[in-house]
Amino acid sequence: RPRSLFAFGKVVLSLKHSDKENVMEEFNSMKEILDKYGKYTGLTKGISMQPMIHQGKDNIIVVKTNERLKKYDVPVYINSKGQYVMHRVVEVHDDHYIIMGDNCNYKEHVTDDKICGKLVGYYHFGKKYIDLEKNIGYKLYSRIWVALIPIRPFTMFLNRCLNFVDKRTFKRYISGTE
Repeated sequence: RPRSLFAFGKVVLSLKHSDKENVMEEFNSMKEILDKYGKYTGLTKGISMQPMIHQGKDNIIVVKTNERLKKYDVPVYINSKGQYVMHRVVEVHDDHYIIMGDNCNYKEHVTDDKICGKLVGYYHFGKKYIDLEKNIGYKLYSRIWVALIPIRPFTMFLNRCLNFVDKRTFKRYISGTE
């Protein structure tokens, strides 16, 4: 299967055509890879899809899709700044989608022409494969996560407070000033 590395604005794809031949191809974008091969695999950058996807640790598998997305799908799209973004569909409309990152409080309006592909699965910490179409735990997670959108700002604030308290407690314990 193709392996890729995104560095300095270029995607370098290592393809093994046979046991003896290893070919390196250079692409300018993930979209070029999806257009040519129909599939992209690589590591992510950013924290907007935590706690599901972890930056630099989970190997994602994105496929090109020509179908309309459904609620709970996780597309890769190009935002207004030209950046690749992977967020969850929370609403489907005739001419656009409402999309949010699992670790975000803001909604984005995305049209079909901005969609490059759809996440179909990922290797959690490079080991356990999670198939987004078949995994019941993932399906339950995505539905609960979308249902919690109205209280997400509160839960994110609470999480930050608990992390702050936990870090301070840990520092006091380590320094012995309890």
